[in-house]
This record gives sequence, C-alpha cells and structure tokens, in this order.
Amino acid sequence: MSVALQPAAEIPLRCGAHAVTLRASLRAAVALEALPGGIASLWDGVARQTLTALHAVIRAAATDKADAESLLTHAAHLPLVQFLGPAQAACLALLSVVLDTAQGEASASTGPRIPLRQFLTDLFSLATSWLHWPPSEVWNASLAEIAAALDAQSDRELRLAGITPETRADKAEQRQANIAAGLDPDFDLAAFEALQARLGV
Repeated sequence: MSVALQPAAEIPLRCGAHAVTLRASLRAAVALEALPGGIASLWDGVARQTLTALHAVIRAAATDKADAESLLTHAAHLPLVQFLGPAQAACLALLSVVLDTAQGEASASTGPRIPLRQFLTDLFSLATSWLHWPPSEVWNASLAEIAAALDAQSDRELRLAGITPETRADKAEQRQANIAAGLDPDFDLAAFEALQARLGV
C-alpha cells in the first residue's frame, strides 16, 4: 500500500439554513458499497442526479445523522434545482475520494485483483488486528489514513527483519531480470555467482 497521508476528506453540503458534513470514512465506504449495486451503481445514480442515490450517499457519509435528515427534509420542500447541483457535487466528491484511494491501492498492488468490498474488509481487519486500532477509530478513519498507517507498520516490520526498501527494490529488479532471462523468478543469480566464486568453481 502506498498512499500519501491525508486526513479523511470532509465535504460540506449546505441547503438553505441546513448544513451537513460528509466524511469519506471507512464506515461510509462500507455502507455505500453494501447498498444494492455498490459504489459503482451509486456513482451512476449521483451522476444522473437521482434522489435515491443522493440521499443514500448523504445518509451514509453524514457525520451527524440528525443534521442529514434535517437537510433532506428541508430539501424536500424546495425546488429540485436548489438541491440537486450542490448535493451532486458533494456526493461525487465523496465517492471520488473513496474510489481514488481504492484505485491507488489496486495500482500499487502486485497481488490479484479483489472486489472493493473485500478490500474494505481487509482494511478493517488489518487496522484492528495488525495496527491494534480500536474499531471505533478504524470506522472513522479514511481509507488513506489506514493505508498510510499500514505502510508505516509494514516498513517498520521489514526494517526489524533486516529488510530495507533498497533490498526489496533490488529483489524486484533481480526478479524481473530472471524472468527476462527465462530463469526461475526467485533464483538469486548474484548469490549463486558469489557461491561459485567462494568455491572456486
């Protein structure tokens, strides 16, 4: 995982005298992905300005549920044009933050692709078990905050094991060179040549 540290995005949404803050937390991401069709379907619905999708995102990501309900109740009595534009912009901004982080992690990963739902589950599991964060903190953290903490913990564990980032980069280069030469990717040519020299072969 390789994400720059940044606090969870908090997107304000105002409608008349009512305001709500949408937070791109793990809780919001999981809740949105759990809806029928997941975040992909919500993105489409928000892009088309469907009230169902807009309401779902606002309710799932609002830091204060009562404020969200007050805003939505107030918006129901207004002409749609006064609500749809600002709500769409806020919801798309929130979904973008979630998807950008997940996409960044997918791009950096060398493992098999996994569904977004599994990625979110893995983040929660790693943050609670490996980082020892309490669940309440994990639910309120952004995906980027969790990923940055996992990166730091991973680097720490590797350093404790005597593996430096340079060593990992060297191994990756060696692996690619082995593949290009038609050798076993895990074959350590430099170590083999050193052994041959030591044995005088």
